Amino acid sequence: MELRVDPQGNPIIEQFSEEGFIDCVLKIRDLEETNNSYKFHLSASHEGEVLGINVEVVKGIKGGFDSETSLIQEHVYKKGVIFRRSGIESDRLIAVLAKLYGFDKKEIKMVQEESFTGIALHQGEINMVSEPIKIKIFGKDSEKDVENDYYESFFNLDLANGFVYWNEKDQEYREPLIRGLSQ
Repeated sequence: MELRVDPQGNPIIEQFSEEGFIDCVLKIRDLEETNNSYKFHLSASHEGEVLGINVEVVKGIKGGFDSETSLIQEHVYKKGVIFRRSGIESDRLIAVLAKLYGFDKKEIKMVQEESFTGIALHQGEINMVSEPIKIKIFGKDSEKDVENDYYESFFNLDLANGFVYWNEKDQEYREPLIRGLSQ
């Protein structure tokens, strides 16, 4: 499968969308490793515009399930994935997502920061640097959050190849996701 990119090497964000789902591909740039996390900027392109967002992912995330596919509570990471606004390109990202999801929201601005609970969808050990890792992320999932604001998606991280595949879990989460990421 050939990756379509713009002249700056940014992938066309929705190129892998199919069957009514909007699945996004973004390029990892400026990867920085800290003691506890990986920080990077994600970029993509849509209709000639550059989209982007800053992200932080907990380092050393462990498989969320045991050999019998039971959830391991110690491997549920509150603030496992954090999105941070990087400027106008983040506003464009949220606006493009809203458009792709079928919402008419032209003037939209991303929140400064949104954190997600993350669970790695694998069993056993994984080397985040050399192996792709599939992470299910949960937004607005604390007890104090309003039930209608809750949403989920998949944040599949491939540090070795420099891409993130941010995929929808269910179309019913579109509106809460856009509300959660916009101000």
